[in-house]
Parts: sequence; structure tokens; C-alpha cells
Amino acid sequence: MTQKLNDQSPLLKRFLLWIILAAPFIIHSQVEIGKKAPELHLEGIYNCNDKSLQLESLKGNIVVLDFWATWCSPCVAAFPENNELYTKYKDQNVTFIAITDDSKEKLENFLKKVKIDFCVGRDDDKQEFKNYNVTGRPAMFIINRDGTLVYRGIHVSEETLLEVINTNGVAPEQKSNHPEIILNGGFRGGEDPVFNGMKQMTGRKEFCSSALIDQLIIRPSLETNSAGSAYRMKNGHVGITYCAGSLKELVVFLYDLPSDIWVENKTGDSCRYDLVYWRKKDSFEGAISEIEQSLSDGLSITFDSISSQKKVLFLSLPKTNEYVRTEEQIEEGTDKAYTSISLFLTKLEELTNQFYIADNSLKNQLVYNQGMEWKKLNDASAAEIIDFLKAKGITVNQEMKVITTYVINRK
Repeated sequence: MTQKLNDQSPLLKRFLLWIILAAPFIIHSQVEIGKKAPELHLEGIYNCNDKSLQLESLKGNIVVLDFWATWCSPCVAAFPENNELYTKYKDQNVTFIAITDDSKEKLENFLKKVKIDFCVGRDDDKQEFKNYNVTGRPAMFIINRDGTLVYRGIHVSEETLLEVINTNGVAPEQKSNHPEIILNGGFRGGEDPVFNGMKQMTGRKEFCSSALIDQLIIRPSLETNSAGSAYRMKNGHVGITYCAGSLKELVVFLYDLPSDIWVENKTGDSCRYDLVYWRKKDSFEGAISEIEQSLSDGLSITFDSISSQKKVLFLSLPKTNEYVRTEEQIEEGTDKAYTSISLFLTKLEELTNQFYIADNSLKNQLVYNQGMEWKKLNDASAAEIIDFLKAKGITVNQEMKVITTYVINRK
């Protein structure tokens, strides 16, 4: 087995996982709704004529602040929607400002690749992030015409923006009398999401990571919304956390498959499971083998492989071009302007229930994704995705090939 990359999980689930991971840690803000918004002092301004972007000079405008980074997938994925909002409402004195603490080189590389229609500012000394107490991204704020902060969150919807345009404020949310239950407090590879959720609910601040303890846990999951994974190697250890995965999804993960059409589950087991692994290992492959054996022993199941000839859609790149690159070939700060070919395979299989394979010319390749960004890819049809890939020089042909699929059986 090969090391599985993060963006080989299904597209929407992976995007939602980013939100799940980010949301609990987005803003622990001392700036208060209803108070004057802290002034801006940005070191570099792009995409606008105003080279100071002082809130004082923007009074009378509604200002949307978007704290982001070039490495933040949901931040970058939101730019097409935020571009639309800005274009639609800029004539009503709505100003968008995207603020990043990325370096000058990273940001300028990014702006060559990704279209942002509104002002972008560099916060080199991170003072704006401190002033607004932003500890994660995306983090978005709305400042009304009087310079008062009226909204903060991880996303600004058109409905929320219209409320500020029409009323100069946002009605406060009704708070529930029931205590908040956090099933998944976010996690890195090897961390326990239930532990993190409990820690967050109880308000514990001290650092005490369950990932520091040797462990291999497989249990029924409390989370039901979406599956997601995180993994890392650190100091000779392998950390893997897989949250809320069905047996088919776990096999997709274990065998590094594009989607679950490669797996048939004959056990009748429809449960979702959490997997938490942290042990001293030299490779992910060794960790995966241990996990596979524990699943097999603990659930009394087998993972049986079947090789047979099937129709597949075969993707290849006859000639290299500027749109298809390896990770080493792309400029620093621009990785979110590209989508891995494996993610296109996953989406196509989910849409068509057909097998898609990329040949060696596309192994570990990334495709320049402007025009088929994350959210657009999630909503696209198979025909739209194939047309996009063809425009990038990738051919798609139907062939008969021997492939290996998997069956989960009871022992």
C-alpha cells in the first residue's frame, strides 16, 4: 500500500471535515459585537486603489473582513462565492477586505493563480489577527456603516449581508437552554476527537493530548454526519485518526482506493466507526497493516480481493503542459490553486458508479483548478468535469482492464 494523501477522501466530506476541524478553534474573541471594530494597519495592499484601508475612512460603508491563508482549503474555496457577493453589492457601499499573514512571496504567487475581486491586505506582524483575536481560519467579521462590529463567524451568507445592508446590524441568535454537546472537537492524526470534544465542553485549557499515549482504538462512532481522517508522522511515530467511517469507507482508506464502488460489504454491518492510532512506527504501511488486523480480529471479518476484467475510464496526459504539475513544480503558496487528479477520480466515480483509473503520466499530478474550484467541483456533473479535464490536456478513454476490487465478509 502507498501513503494515502489527505485529498483522496470524498470531496464534500473532506471539505466538511475542514470546517469541523476549524470551527471549534476559529475565534475566541475579546472584540465584542456592538463595540467599535479595531482599526486596520496593513503592511501591503493589493487589488484596490485605497492603499491605507483605514476603517475610519470607510465609515458609511459596510466592511466585510475575511481572515484567511493560502494553505486554508475552506478559505480558498470561499473566494468564488465572496467574489460574487462583492460584485453584487459593491454599488451599495459594501467593501470586502481579505487579510492574510502569509509572506509577500506566497501571497503574490497565490494572486497570480487565484482570482480575488476585492481588496487583499498583508498582516506581516500579525497585529490584525491579534486585535481581532483570530486563532484559526476562516474567520469573518462584518462592520456596519458606523464602524461597529455586528457579526463574526466562519462564513458570511448573502442573507446575513442583506440583513446588515437593510438594518445596519444582525439580530442576535436565540441561545438554547440545553448544554452544547460537542461530539467531535477537531483532531490531528493520533488524537481522539471524543476526548477533544469533552475537553472543549468542560472548558479545560491545559494541553494534554491523548495522542501522546500508545494506542489503537476502534469503536462505534458518536458522530453521524461525515467521515474524515487526519494523519501524521512525528518523532518516529505514526498518528492516524479516522472519524465516523463505515466499513466500506475504512477499506477505501486502508487500500488507498478512489471511492467505495471498489468495495462490497456483505456483512450487513452498517455502523460507523472511529479509529484512533498512535504508535512508534517507521511507516504508514506498517500502521495500516496493524489496523487491518485489528479490524479483522475485532469484528470477525475478512477483506477479500477479487481480480477481474472490467470496463474502466482511463485518464492519461499525452503531452505535458502548464496546467498539470507535480507538487514540486508549483510555486510556494499556490497549492490550493490545484486539485489532485485522485480527487477528480473520486468525484467521477461517485457521480457515475463507474471505475476511473489514471495512468502513470498522471501519477501524483495536480491540475490547475480555476474554473473547477472546490465548491464548483462538488456541484459539477460528470460531463462538466470531463470537459474541464480535456481542456487541461487530459484524455479520457474507455478500456477493458484487470482491476482488483474488495469484498468484506464475515469470518
